[in-house]
Amino acid sequence: MCFNLNRIQPAITLLRSITALSRTQYQNHFPTLDKYQLYCSKRLCTSEAGDSTMNAPKLPWAKFNPCFEFTDAQKQLCLGDPNIADIIAEKTARKEFFYGIETRALSKRLTACLDFNMFLPQVPDFISIVWTRRFSEALEVTTMRNLPNIQMIPILTPHIPAMPHLTVHRVTQKDLNDFCDLNLSNVLVLRGDHFAEGQEYNYAYEAVKYLRCVRGKSLAIAVAGYPEGYTNLQVGPRDKAVDIEYLKMKIDAGANLIITQLCYSGEKIVQFVRDARSAGITAPILVGSVVPHSFCNYLNIERLTGVSLSPEGRGEMVQLSNDDSKVKDYFVQLMVRNIEHVLNAGLGIYGFQFFTLNHFEPIVEVLRKLCSRGIPK
Repeated sequence: MCFNLNRIQPAITLLRSITALSRTQYQNHFPTLDKYQLYCSKRLCTSEAGDSTMNAPKLPWAKFNPCFEFTDAQKQLCLGDPNIADIIAEKTARKEFFYGIETRALSKRLTACLDFNMFLPQVPDFISIVWTRRFSEALEVTTMRNLPNIQMIPILTPHIPAMPHLTVHRVTQKDLNDFCDLNLSNVLVLRGDHFAEGQEYNYAYEAVKYLRCVRGKSLAIAVAGYPEGYTNLQVGPRDKAVDIEYLKMKIDAGANLIITQLCYSGEKIVQFVRDARSAGITAPILVGSVVPHSFCNYLNIERLTGVSLSPEGRGEMVQLSNDDSKVKDYFVQLMVRNIEHVLNAGLGIYGFQFFTLNHFEPIVEVLRKLCSRGIPK
């Protein structure tokens, strides 16, 4: 049960009415619906689409105005807001290497800027946008549609599938209802790194269950998996068997796909996939990867995630710590080896998600080295 029957019945009535209306009638009858919900209209394929659909927020961040440069091929697209789960299922069925990237809407108070041409010849198949603690706190004074990661969606989706993150930290059922009202096609649901006493949702699967109940099959829901064991809010020894049980709860609650937390060991990633399959989890799994660009960057990631290199690898990092270029090259080579290891394991895993932290050049280097080794074939 999602305990929202009063909201579901009007939604059913609305959907039935829409099928009987032409586009003109639909717009006249429901004038308050956002323009970006009218998939693939010409105005959606303009840079003005994002600005015209979102109210200017009065929030503790500067005016949000992300800048994206799309490839010529992307500019010709008018995707609307495609379901990422369908895309992943199709590419997995074709046994194709594919990847997505994770970016921040805000980084050091600066809005996101990204030129997709740097990824050619193979651009990302989708992009996800990080949720931060500040977004959870901002929901006390605003609504979902004013959050920067949500505002990025209508700017991106005409040209690339996009998926906002949503953590349950301090999120209420009203907030989830507001998210559902946006009628987006994708979301990555996370517990998050923070926890507030008395918050309505304590686990990601609870929010997954509610979103699935309200939105039905129209929403692609991704969740996190943990090859190293659950490292956030850890109060005792890690128990990977319990982590797999929680992962299965998220899938049983309605999640479509899994994106793993970062892991520096190809062997641990493969074992995680095998454990998940042994537990009856059949959902597609994408492997999360990060390429630190300096030793300081690695230490920050280690502190935030609780995920470390092996003792041997960390020792090698200490030896390279004064040379950022050598540190970056080390991680580029490591990620290439791990990706090849996963692809060659015969587990049906073809998708990868790069956590960029808005540093895109190391990811481009990984992709170039993979290309030199015949990936994708």
